[in-house]
Amino acid sequence: MTRETTQRAVLFADISGSTRLFSVLGDQVARDVIYAFVGRCATVAARFDGALVKGIGDAALCIFKTADGAALAASTLQNEMHSHQVGGQSLRVHVGLHFGPVMTEDRDVFGDTVNIAAYLTDMAIPEQILTTEATFAQLTPTVRSSTRPLFRARVKGTSRETVVHEILWRNDRDDITAINPSAHRVLPADNGALLIEWGAGSIRVDHLRSAVIVGRGQHCDIVVASRYASREHATVRTEGTDFFLIDRSINGTFVEFDDGRKLHVLRRELALEGKGRFYPGESPAEGWIRFVRDRRSMYRV
Repeated sequence: MTRETTQRAVLFADISGSTRLFSVLGDQVARDVIYAFVGRCATVAARFDGALVKGIGDAALCIFKTADGAALAASTLQNEMHSHQVGGQSLRVHVGLHFGPVMTEDRDVFGDTVNIAAYLTDMAIPEQILTTEATFAQLTPTVRSSTRPLFRARVKGTSRETVVHEILWRNDRDDITAINPSAHRVLPADNGALLIEWGAGSIRVDHLRSAVIVGRGQHCDIVVASRYASREHATVRTEGTDFFLIDRSINGTFVEFDDGRKLHVLRRELALEGKGRFYPGESPAEGWIRFVRDRRSMYRV
């Protein structure tokens, strides 16, 4: 396998509300819709000298030789999603793109440029396209005229805050939200994934694995032997760049943070900040489940 680094624009297009597709349509039909969407992304990318790298869950990853190509493809895709159904369904997508050095190997892509594009996709709302200041600098004047600075953010691989730009794809811009210059518009940083460790192993919670189930049931991701634990006791999930413990049990979950805080969580959710440990159903002398931030990008692909 040959690994090389080239300058490319990386684009992620992600279906908004894909969980609802599966609950309404069923697994097979929903998968068919996602396959059709990924195929549409490949077709659009090819029009702008780009290519589909792969589908990841309900998202498509594409690369382009130029920033213009990625921006124009993203706008075209949004217009097509807005005006046409895919697989018989109306879809809304959120898109992030970034131009920079990309490592390629065996038809796959890696590196900070890929991670930053994934991060921006997660920060974008449905029907929005976000990109970076570095990408904006690579755009031609004609394409730049369809962008506006929107947020500030500190992204992985940079030592300073960067301006995040929105690419405006609608022909009618009367409905665009006006920017309040006095608002503090700073996006949350990518501080890494959440690493959960226990006696039998470890799991990394990130945008590729957004939730894990903890409980007594053998189907759970983390199986707890305690008779005080419910079959599906709690879930640890990510939302944006934050992580939450959601208790659904009878006896609650005991949580201790490394800063000394001790909490009992019952039928509610708790933000897992910093480092600590938790145990479902009881507070034992051993057998705790440890959580700590994995400092690598949460959006690594």
